[in-house]
Amino acid sequence: MYSIFSGCGAVRLAYTAGGRVVAGSNPVIPTSTNRSFSVNNERFFSSTCQGSAVKSSVCSIFGLVPKYTYEDMHTFKKARLVKSKAAKGNYIMYYVWDVQKNDLVRRRLYIPKKYKSDAEQIAFAKDRIKEINRLLADGFHIDRKKTVKSNSKTKNIRSKTIYSIREATATFIEIKKAKKLYKRGIGFYSNNLERFLKWLEEQGQDSLWIGELDYQLIQQYFMYLLIHRKNSPKTYNNTLGVLKTFYNECLKQEWVEGKNPFDKIDKQPEEYGSKNKPFSNEQIKDIKEYVLEHDPYLWKIICFIYYSFMRPSEIRRLKVRDIDLKKDLIWVSGKISKTKKRDVVPIVPGLKKIILEMNLEEYHPSDYLFGANQTPSTTKMGENYMGKHFKKVKDNFEFDEDHTLYAFKHTAVVNWYEKEKDIRKIQKMCRHSSMLMTERYLKSLGLLDDKDAVSELPEI
Repeated sequence: MYSIFSGCGAVRLAYTAGGRVVAGSNPVIPTSTNRSFSVNNERFFSSTCQGSAVKSSVCSIFGLVPKYTYEDMHTFKKARLVKSKAAKGNYIMYYVWDVQKNDLVRRRLYIPKKYKSDAEQIAFAKDRIKEINRLLADGFHIDRKKTVKSNSKTKNIRSKTIYSIREATATFIEIKKAKKLYKRGIGFYSNNLERFLKWLEEQGQDSLWIGELDYQLIQQYFMYLLIHRKNSPKTYNNTLGVLKTFYNECLKQEWVEGKNPFDKIDKQPEEYGSKNKPFSNEQIKDIKEYVLEHDPYLWKIICFIYYSFMRPSEIRRLKVRDIDLKKDLIWVSGKISKTKKRDVVPIVPGLKKIILEMNLEEYHPSDYLFGANQTPSTTKMGENYMGKHFKKVKDNFEFDEDHTLYAFKHTAVVNWYEKEKDIRKIQKMCRHSSMLMTERYLKSLGLLDDKDAVSELPEI
């Protein structure tokens, strides 16, 4: 027979044999879920998570694994319901032994939001507490190096560093910051990951280890985005891209093994290049006249975008030393380039005229080309300067939201293509990684239709 002894809040199994209590022994407890075992671990679980759906769910959510029958019983503290006035609401709390941390760790299971009334919450908690305490009493614990066997498949989950999903996302953001990702990019990743974490909390699954993210749970999240949040295809695809990138980093850092479960989620079809419409030649003429009269410094910025095909964020980070007037080149550092590689951009005559007017020889090479006071300086132009100044232009001409400052680059592409139709040159100037990317881009601008060729089609 066996008995349970309690002491100092911890519970330890003791074995009674021949009338003597032998603390720390490891009996095979006769239950309906017992499995035979051998020392070579081919069949080693004293009990398994195979049984009720609730029991299987608890094991999956908390990453609990059975103890080997030759292991000492691990200490734990029983699960109990905690009523909380915090935003997350009531939760179940218990302490389980973590082998890698060599200590008891606290685990919380928040009551899902779908249970509104006290009666519903208590009923949910009662079932979960019963199953959790039964698992703890049977020796279940946290050990990420064990093999977890299920009816359907075998997974081998290992991690040199132990990360919950929240810990992994926080470290992922720190990695991005260390790689000098721009502030706006950091915000984009952070916002998408925080929304995913918030959803996991609402499902009561925010305590998952990163390796416990599976396709079924991920699919539920994207169905939620599609049906309940009614995300547009672009927003949906952006979220998918962020989460894929996040999990790929987890694989790269060896926080988890296997395949990326986000790869199974299909992207939504979206209209490519719906924003950033090019300006017509008539609009350019009117804009130039207005800007030169009201904001001449903005015209310099516009010329840089038009003649260099560079992004406003890249231009804002250029330094005086990046301008090489002897070779007529702009050296784009990998730290500021959209490709994260060092690039060179030719200085065409129209742009060189603007640069010469800036008298760069009077400034230090390390000064930012577009400084805080409309001259090169040690302080770069404010992040919102360009957008705020161009908004006055948009308001004056009542342009729609698709006509942005970056549209001057699209205007340059349209004008160049209509003159030469040399896709290869445009690919190099745009710094696209492939011809296909350039073709898609040109198609989004209404180009590549080749009407003249089709008009020569013989009649039948």
